[in-house]
Amino acid sequence: MAKKRRTASASIQSSTGMPRRSAAKGPQRSRLVWLAALLGGALVVGVVVVLFIGFGGGANARGYSCGELLKSPADASTTDGFAPASLGDGHVSPGTRISYGFCPPTSGKHYNAAGRGPLRPGFYDPDDDVGPGGWVHNLEHGFVVALYRCVDGVCPSAEDLARLRGFAANGPPTQSAAACGYRSKVLVARFDDMRTPFALLAWDRALLLDAFDENVALNFASRWIEATGPEPNAC
Repeated sequence: MAKKRRTASASIQSSTGMPRRSAAKGPQRSRLVWLAALLGGALVVGVVVVLFIGFGGGANARGYSCGELLKSPADASTTDGFAPASLGDGHVSPGTRISYGFCPPTSGKHYNAAGRGPLRPGFYDPDDDVGPGGWVHNLEHGFVVALYRCVDGVCPSAEDLARLRGFAANGPPTQSAAACGYRSKVLVARFDDMRTPFALLAWDRALLLDAFDENVALNFASRWIEATGPEPNAC
């Protein structure tokens, strides 16, 4: 008896006996590949945005804004600086965005929370997460704060950073600092929103510098540590 021949329309059987699904047509497959690539790209962009927000692209994951950049008046002392206008002394919670009338601020609103403000004295590296919301509280407690600027990711030379470290380690000792367990009330940190590469600050006092000189810094600190801060005996 002659065998029946399968027609072209018969289902193609798999080795298990179940019908196989036909392959996706060319245009449909292309659309699926394009959609997968689009979703993958969106995921990558989302991760980059989250990282940028979370880490702030460095020191300016900014929790503050500046009305203007502070400028030395013509009669400013080359050793003692000058006295900018007061920006107040209010406490705010960490995460609050602070508006300063000028930068670097020598007073103003600041954080009041352990580990966020005031900060421990010493030298802070360019990538450390410190900002004016923290160290303005140090100024209120009689600290002298030295600031250095990085421009387009280019920070001061290794020699300048070494001088800044030396200043942080050798600031003038005081009884108040000793009572807090510190050698001195000196703090050094990166801050980019300045007209000059360096600045020395006390509460409501500023000395803007084109070059950092450790002797000038020590003289400024000896003159202004605990001299103008409203709470000079606080840690």
